[in-house]
Amino acid sequence: MTKLTFAILLAAICAPSAYAAEKQAAGPKVYTDIVACRSIIDGVARLQCFDAATQALETATQNKQVVMLDQGEVQKTKKSLFGFALPNIPFFGESAEEQANEFKEIEGELANVQALPYGKYQFTVEDAGTWQTTQGTSTFLKNGKKFKIKRAALGSFMLVTNSTGIRVKRVN
Repeated sequence: MTKLTFAILLAAICAPSAYAAEKQAAGPKVYTDIVACRSIIDGVARLQCFDAATQALETATQNKQVVMLDQGEVQKTKKSLFGFALPNIPFFGESAEEQANEFKEIEGELANVQALPYGKYQFTVEDAGTWQTTQGTSTFLKNGKKFKIKRAALGSFMLVTNSTGIRVKRVN
């Protein structure tokens, strides 16, 4: 009885993930239509299929039903989202684990640094928005200062500059 229960439990756990992987691998219909054209043996029919399928892809792209990004644009988008609490975004074509490991930190130079009350600061990170310190600090932050922002415990972020860590949050 326990083997049967275990088998049923294992099937219940694996079935949704197998379905999701199959669904994700398929892609949009305009893409699968192009891929399906490759299986046509007759040259004339194959060319007609490709012509119709690429026309449908072009139309879908122009109507913004399908969006195409190259790897550089995807990386830029991922960097711009660093610091936001977002659900797993399936349109990057990666597993949740790969997405979580993608950007563990960003680095650069501080810009538009503004002193806030109680020893806090607000600053801008190129391509990664506006951030604020969540605690007062005696560390002086200024424009052009080199930094790293790393993922920290429990979904928080840590600004590291001159070996000093300050908790920060993304505000925009």
